[in-house]
Amino acid sequence: MNKTLLTSALLGIFLNTAVANDLSSSEHTVSTNVGITSNYIWRGITQSDKKPAVSAGADYNHQSGFYAGTWFSTVDFGDETDFEYDFYSGYTTEINGADVDFGYIYYGYQGGEDNHFSEAYIKVSIDSLSLGVSTLVDSQWGDSFTDSTYFEGNYTFELANDLSLDLHAGFYDLKDAKNYRDFSIALSHISGLSLMVTTVDGNEAFDDDLISVSYNRSFDL
Repeated sequence: MNKTLLTSALLGIFLNTAVANDLSSSEHTVSTNVGITSNYIWRGITQSDKKPAVSAGADYNHQSGFYAGTWFSTVDFGDETDFEYDFYSGYTTEINGADVDFGYIYYGYQGGEDNHFSEAYIKVSIDSLSLGVSTLVDSQWGDSFTDSTYFEGNYTFELANDLSLDLHAGFYDLKDAKNYRDFSIALSHISGLSLMVTTVDGNEAFDDDLISVSYNRSFDL
């Protein structure tokens, strides 16, 4: 395991355990998560050069709807970049029967050239359907990705034997670069094991069919 990832994960678990012991009120919840995947895929594109990746994260939630968290993963972009660290916070509420999530996320990378960026997002969920829009706030990618926006829709079918079928469709409006669409289908088990198949259409640079097998566990503190 990447030493930086292991150190960050252990530190996060230690700190959050200390916080959880101090948060005796039911108003607060703290959890951690760990995962491993055969191929880290984000918006239809491999982030690990089609090789395995490990991840860890921690989340804090307040009954008011406020939340904050962090997530780490190994990556491989074919350069010196080997580690991703994300920080996010937001607010969830219910509006006319729909769950609405407003938030901000920062994507940071260690080891390679400066390619950090951040997005603001809004997601709306009604039963098994969720729709989301994420728009670029700031980036070090250069002018080619200014004001890019990602639109997505997700639907989950509950199956027998604690299984679910997850469908996803996304459209990445990259403004000055070439837009693309991504689609995926995943079979997931309540244990945390999942199998996903994804494809990209509309941009030859990313046009690829990918498969990943993942396992994730979450722990309440």
